[in-house]
Amino acid sequence: MPVPHERTSKKKFYRSPGGAARVTYIRGKSGRHHCAYCGGLLHGVPHSKGVAGTRALSRSQRRPSALFAGKLCTRCRATAVEEAAKVKSGFKAAEAVELSLKPFVLEAMARVE
Repeated sequence: MPVPHERTSKKKFYRSPGGAARVTYIRGKSGRHHCAYCGGLLHGVPHSKGVAGTRALSRSQRRPSALFAGKLCTRCRATAVEEAAKVKSGFKAAEAVELSLKPFVLEAMARVE
């Protein structure tokens, strides 16, 4: 009898060296990564079956090297950098930045220095 969470997963039947038929339950792929600000899909970040599939890739394939790569999508990253530039130059107060974008703006300001 399978464990309850295995009842709905895919099964793969195989023969063991002794000739007995065995069942393996297949684990599915992990979900796609999403932008922390808008929730859109992140491109260039791999998703595979568990940690082992991702660890098999080289370091440059695992994570893009851009600013906020793996956290923000391209549009949100551009917005965060623009807001950081406005705050740094004095056109905008740090308190006027949207609350959900504020941690990224502060991090961008720290990296630009």
